[in-house]
Amino acid sequence: MKIIFVGNEGVLVRGARASILVDALFGDGAGQFATTPREVIDAVENGHDPFAGVDLILATHHHEDHFNAQSTVRHMTRNPASRLLCTPQTAALIEKCGPGSDGLTGRIHVLQPREGVSQVVEIAGARVEAFGLSHGRAGYADVQQFGFVVDAGDASFVHLGDGIIHERTLDTAGVLDRPIDAGFLPFWYLTYPFGIRLVTDRFRLGRTFGVHVPPSDSAELTARIAASFPDAVALVDPLSGFDVK
Repeated sequence: MKIIFVGNEGVLVRGARASILVDALFGDGAGQFATTPREVIDAVENGHDPFAGVDLILATHHHEDHFNAQSTVRHMTRNPASRLLCTPQTAALIEKCGPGSDGLTGRIHVLQPREGVSQVVEIAGARVEAFGLSHGRAGYADVQQFGFVVDAGDASFVHLGDGIIHERTLDTAGVLDRPIDAGFLPFWYLTYPFGIRLVTDRFRLGRTFGVHVPPSDSAELTARIAASFPDAVALVDPLSGFDVK
C-alpha cells in the first residue's frame, strides 16, 4: 500500500484493489492547516499524476479544510470512474454546485452517520467501514462526521477525520484492539494525555501518521509526537510518500 500526503488530513492511498482519496479535495480551503502548493491542488482536482486513476473519494465531513464541493465535482467530472462516499451534509454541498453536478448523482453514495455504529460498504474495489464519530460535543455537535476503516486489498487503514478522543465510540465501532496497517490520527490523539494512553493501550497500528498538524506549530507538534511515538510520522510536507506493508 502506497501513501501520498496532500495536506492537512488529505491523503491518497493506493492499494491492490483500489486507489482512494481521503479528505484531499479541499481546494483553497485548508488555509492555516496546509501549505499545499496550488499546482498540487490542481493535480488532485484534475486527476493528473500522481493522482490519476482514483477509484474512491472519501470525505469525513463537510468542513472546508477537508472538503470543497467544486474541487470534488471537477475531479469526478474528469475521472468518470470515481465514486464518492460521504455524509448528507457533504452531499448537499455538491447539489449546490449547479449544472456541473447533475451527472454525478448515481456516483455519490450517502450514508447517515450513527455514532459508534459501523456501516460496511463494498465500493469501487474497497471494503469501507464507515462509523459516526463526534467532531465535538459543544460548538460542533451538529457536524455529521465519519471515521473510516478501509481494506484496500493488500492492506488496511483507519482515518478519523477531526474526531474527538472517545474510547467508547471507537470501541463499539470496532477500531480498537484490532490490527490495522496504517492509521491517520489527528495530532491530538498523539499529544494529549488521554489520546496518548488510548493509542498506546488500544490501537494496534502497523504505521502511525499524525495529521491536521498546523504548519505554524509543526516543529513543536512533531517533537511532541516523536516523544511519545518515536516511529510515528507527522505529515506536514505535501507529496511526501510512504510504503506500508
